[in-house]
Amino acid sequence: MKQSGWRWPWQKPEEPKPVRPPKIGGTRAPANVQEIDFTKPHDFYFRIAYDKSATQVFERCLLVGFTTPMADEDNQPAYEEYTHNRWIVLQREDGRRVYIPRDNLLYIEDSDPSVNS
Repeated sequence: MKQSGWRWPWQKPEEPKPVRPPKIGGTRAPANVQEIDFTKPHDFYFRIAYDKSATQVFERCLLVGFTTPMADEDNQPAYEEYTHNRWIVLQREDGRRVYIPRDNLLYIEDSDPSVNS
């Protein structure tokens, strides 16, 4: 029987059950959660072109934000959050900004620290 989230005011809330990490190659991944430090430069790999056949790399960029705000209150995406309205904003080393659709992002890689900034 499924229990509801209701409880008496004097009862302590139940501790959330820990989320197990996924299996990769049949082995459980390490349980430590990594965060991306967006204060450091990264290389951003995008799939672009009409048929998304070309890969473009923006090296040593900072992720500075998005073009529209996002509402966390609703589960349904608002008009502003559709793909064509919500773009990633990157800043290059020379200060120029790049605006690119968020759905074109393939992956992010740490920039080479040995490259002079």
